[in-house]
Amino acid sequence: MLALLIGFASVFSAVLAWRASLASIDASHHESLAVQEAARSNQLERLIEGTVAQDERFVVVFQEHSRAARELSAQAAALRESNPESADILDLEAQAHLALARAMQPFFLGAGGIELGDGGTVGYDREFVIQSLRDADAELDELSLQRSSELAQRADVRMLNLIGIEAIIIAALFFLTIAQVSRAQLRVRQVFVGIGGVLVLLGTLSFVVVEVLA
Repeated sequence: MLALLIGFASVFSAVLAWRASLASIDASHHESLAVQEAARSNQLERLIEGTVAQDERFVVVFQEHSRAARELSAQAAALRESNPESADILDLEAQAHLALARAMQPFFLGAGGIELGDGGTVGYDREFVIQSLRDADAELDELSLQRSSELAQRADVRMLNLIGIEAIIIAALFFLTIAQVSRAQLRVRQVFVGIGGVLVLLGTLSFVVVEVLA
């Protein structure tokens, strides 16, 4: 019985070391994936912010030309009856500015439907555009669903649990070996065997919990 316990504990200890090494490999793999995913996610976020920053620069130019076109058209309308020639010149200038403003519209990458408001300004909601671009980015959405960090943490916990169980089995081997080589009284040896057996049982149940039920 004692030799059987020692043999089982020895083999079990080797299995635990093997399983702990596999858990460590899994943890390293998932941690590497998590770092790559975080880096790619940050890169996509920077691209979105760069797109919005470019839009905002174009908004300023679009707003200047649109406002100039509106003001020139208003001046032309005021001079239409009293000075038609000047009104025509102002109309041409207004159309030129309007053409420049329209030429800017294809360059807006983050938002569409850019136009000059009644107050003479262009409405551009930065946070709304950023969120819209995030929602439209399929890769960013996929990255947000990845669980690499969680899987790495779970693998780390499993590895630590297996190492703890291995320590229990090593302690069991210690008591069982003492019981085998000791020349103490039978009762003392039985106590060591009992302690070793309990530790083996505890380690086995813990292994089942960690590997099967967890």
